[in-house]
Amino acid sequence: MTLLPGPTVRVVVCGDADGGDAGVALAAAATLLPTLSADLGSRLEIRRRTALRVDDLADLPLTERCLIIDAVCGVAPGAILVVPFERVVEWPDAAPRSAHELPIELVLSLAAIIRGQPVEGALVGLGGHRWGYGTPLSRSARAAMPAYRAAIARELAHLAGIK
Repeated sequence: MTLLPGPTVRVVVCGDADGGDAGVALAAAATLLPTLSADLGSRLEIRRRTALRVDDLADLPLTERCLIIDAVCGVAPGAILVVPFERVVEWPDAAPRSAHELPIELVLSLAAIIRGQPVEGALVGLGGHRWGYGTPLSRSARAAMPAYRAAIARELAHLAGIK
């Protein structure tokens, strides 16, 4: 019997499918995850959230990393942002759309305190344009989707240690 390795990367897919560009990470994950190699796919734990929560990072095993994918405010529509967690404070104008309750740097700090060490990982975000309830993805989000999926795939492979 062959045992699969345990997850090495927790993917927190944030957003609201009914909120225009707030659903961009959901759309990207739905179309990207089925295309990943079995080797990479077996190393992932997927969580879907409408809002980023401290417990999604605080209960992360010490040997795992995390990738947050989300729409981002404060950058140009369609812009792709890849930011390692240790550098999120360098982007004061950019914020994950789903970080409603607390800013991402505070979520990361609280999770580090609870788990006893910083969370390793990154945020891959796509700059949104249209946020209204019941609206579809904007033209800029749809146009950037292939590049967004590619950025997510690259970061997943990097965090999982796959070349």
